[in-house]
Amino acid sequence: MSNVEIVHLAKYYKPYSGGMESVVASISENIKNRSVSVLASDPDNQQSNEVINGVKVIRSKEYFSLFSTPMSPGYIFNSLRQLKNSAVIFHVHLPNPLPNIALFLASFFRVRLPPIVIHWHSDIVKQKRMIYLYRPLMNWLLSKANVIIVTSKDYLDGSEQLRRFRSKCIVVPIGVDAIDGQVNAAKVSEFKARYGGKKIIFALGRHVYYKGFEVLINAAKHVDGAVFLIGGKGPDTKIYENMISELGLRDKVVLVGRISDEDVASYYAAADVFCMPSIEKSEAFGVAQLEAMSVGTPVVSTRIVGSGVPWVNKDGESGIVCEPKSVESLSNALRLILENDGLREELGVGARCRFSAMFTTENMTTKIEEIYASLESECSAFEGCIR
Repeated sequence: MSNVEIVHLAKYYKPYSGGMESVVASISENIKNRSVSVLASDPDNQQSNEVINGVKVIRSKEYFSLFSTPMSPGYIFNSLRQLKNSAVIFHVHLPNPLPNIALFLASFFRVRLPPIVIHWHSDIVKQKRMIYLYRPLMNWLLSKANVIIVTSKDYLDGSEQLRRFRSKCIVVPIGVDAIDGQVNAAKVSEFKARYGGKKIIFALGRHVYYKGFEVLINAAKHVDGAVFLIGGKGPDTKIYENMISELGLRDKVVLVGRISDEDVASYYAAADVFCMPSIEKSEAFGVAQLEAMSVGTPVVSTRIVGSGVPWVNKDGESGIVCEPKSVESLSNALRLILENDGLREELGVGARCRFSAMFTTENMTTKIEEIYASLESECSAFEGCIR
């Protein structure tokens, strides 16, 4: 077992769910022969330490959120404390300015920084004013990084924020564990019966602006013989509830709320189509697509310029890719796949095959382990002390 510890500087961690959180958990739990810790903010609880599936999780109280950034003095303190370890690699998950602040403070007080791997999950897209203030600090951290992991070549090519640092970038597609073995046949039958045997269009994600669920709700008006199930919660949930009521779609569009880990695979399997109607490149990859593909459910997603989403779901192979923000394009794609049983079955098989070939946890962690190994020699020069 290597004596070099991997410390992930994340935003949140289980049981909080999201694309970044699932990636951090997948890497942390599947890296072999290494000690792994995760630093995370927690908006609900005080600071705590626990072990989840062999991973040490160090949580710090989030007092408030500013520009989607958790504010936690404890997180900064815990980050600095990890620098006492003389054999450590920091794996920093961005966007999240909090670890950026912690590492800048360490450098300001002349604490030697360890090897740094940055995992670039997304550009900062919505906070256009804030990026002008934050960019110097972000660029400082990018300049200190040994390696920058980008989840797709498409995203790297379209990222203005990474342009200066392309020589450090390595493409490592996100991988997840297949969830087909978690499908409960009885629950699948229950879900289908609950909605009268109608075709099921399933969507899942935080209820936030870039997910495009408003477009999906509007598209429901133009798709007959189907029910739209939207899982998850978030700041825009109330907006969706009002839309559904005003459009008279209560019998057609159902907000099912947070879905338990126990049930999520059965929802994917019960669905005839999984839909990811995202509208902004804040949706950099679309991890939920992978989960749907792993159970053989075809995907309808959007052609977001500069995002990896349309690369993950290959048009005509694992699903259909339509235009973002277009109710007409989305409803046409959904009708095409729902009304053609042969096409739907073909795309479902293609989705499962594409997942197995490109997006497994093993594929991802093998490449990341190679990155860690390449940085181990630099840990011997790191003393974690004042220069």
